[in-house]
Amino acid sequence: MDDLEGTAAERLDRLARLGEADGVSHEWTRRQLERALRDWAIDQDTLAVLGEGREDY
Repeated sequence: MDDLEGTAAERLDRLARLGEADGVSHEWTRRQLERALRDWAIDQDTLAVLGEGREDY
């Protein structure tokens, strides 16, 4: 089965539809979770850098 692609909302929608179907392996589900967590970590790092770069006047 192909990995989920697209925005977080699109991936969540597709995952919900796939959850209703049979044949989703534990390995595939884990791979999707790992990808989502990696993306989340990158976003958190980006937000932290942007937050530190702002100056209060």
